[in-house]
Amino acid sequence: MTAKSERTRQRIVQAANRLFYRQGYNRTSFSDIVDAAGVPRGNIYYYFQSKDDILLAAIEYRLAVIDTMMEEWNRNFADPAGRLRRFVQVMVNSREATAQHGCPMGTLNAELAKDQRDLQRRARALFDRFVEYLGHQFRLAGHEPDSADRLARELLARAQGINLMAHVFSDAGFLVEQQKTLEAWIDTVTTPGAGTKASPDERPQ
Repeated sequence: MTAKSERTRQRIVQAANRLFYRQGYNRTSFSDIVDAAGVPRGNIYYYFQSKDDILLAAIEYRLAVIDTMMEEWNRNFADPAGRLRRFVQVMVNSREATAQHGCPMGTLNAELAKDQRDLQRRARALFDRFVEYLGHQFRLAGHEPDSADRLARELLARAQGINLMAHVFSDAGFLVEQQKTLEAWIDTVTTPGAGTKASPDERPQ
């Protein structure tokens, strides 16, 4: 694929990703994507055979964005607690969009889980990536693997619940109000002695 073709493909994926978030996957048509991407309708079939194919590409795009973000957290925060608090801060930074449209990965998974389970299993990779990363931070903070994974899921569950309530009530300020509560919980479960000491060879992922 030429550089120009790759740019066109990326433009289609990014346009679709925005539409899937703002409108929902099922309410977004091929025509919507064509119009938003600014490409001739016939050209889009050169890159994607179906809307499902575009969704899978959008999920891969989101995963790449998440990986880049996590790499930035590793560079800029020296300790697990700092990285976990950064996760909360990113959630708060997106409060206006969340209040209007919900959490991008939460709303997508909830929509697909109704009757498109095959696609939802692919979209779950977004949550899996966070469970893996957050769980690693809890292991670095001294928790055994099972405990660390449970804490990672608990943090995600708390965050998703807050996102949902902010969206239902269109209340961006609710995320700000809950930030201190989440950060206090993180401090509690990452203080020395909160878990079994982690291996000194373990490094941030």
